[in-house]
Amino acid sequence: MKNRRKNRKVLLLTLIAVLLMGVLSVGDNPPVQSAWNAVTGGIFSLSARIAAELKTPSTDELLDENERLRSENAALQKALAENLELKDENKTLWGYFGMKKDAPELELKPAFVLRRASADDFGGFTLGVGSDLGVKVNNAVICESGLVGRVTAADSSSCRVATLFSPDSRVAVIDGETSDSGILVGKDGGLVLTQLSESNHIKTGDMILTSGDGGVYPPRVIVGKVSELGTDPSDASAYALIEPAADYGSLTEAAVVISFTEKGVTKAE
Repeated sequence: MKNRRKNRKVLLLTLIAVLLMGVLSVGDNPPVQSAWNAVTGGIFSLSARIAAELKTPSTDELLDENERLRSENAALQKALAENLELKDENKTLWGYFGMKKDAPELELKPAFVLRRASADDFGGFTLGVGSDLGVKVNNAVICESGLVGRVTAADSSSCRVATLFSPDSRVAVIDGETSDSGILVGKDGGLVLTQLSESNHIKTGDMILTSGDGGVYPPRVIVGKVSELGTDPSDASAYALIEPAADYGSLTEAAVVISFTEKGVTKAE
């Protein structure tokens, strides 16, 4: 590759030298000038093409540069994730959504949001941490404000996250004030607390927390607060609309819960 570019440079310089000698030898002879102009026209065209080729990177060079940039980006994302992990862990963990001191011990892998899923109407995104750091499908994902969702796919350096708004999302929760339990689901672009007992005491403004049932989500993580109460006209069952604690639109970083310990039992999904 380098030899070809060098040979083209030599050819270009040779053509320029020929042009200069021709200009000096033509003088004022019109017939000769006419013939010389025809020759130089072809030479100028050829030299222009050679010059353009010398300035344009080859396909191999572009591929090499692209691979270098991809490697640098992967290294940067790993460094950022490691840097976030070095934060004061106690301050980070207990600062996360005001957890009570009886909350389980969490092993977190924080990372930056790499990109949003444009085709996902429910706010899904890709997080810059993957299986190399222990991330698995169904790991819970949290941020400082509260529960975000769960991992739905992971490769070595990143993972896809489905938010609580996803129609496939189901989270066992409790009312932090009354201890009434239910199932939080994503429905019609919102969060709905279903399967409430007829005798529930839930009120608007109550804080809703994860119950820990099912083993995917650690217990007592804030999910949101009750914004409205209602009754389903089809079966007269009670439900509550929940305002999420996490602001998905402005989310720039989050953490995957690799494992959590409760009552001496370590759970990792």
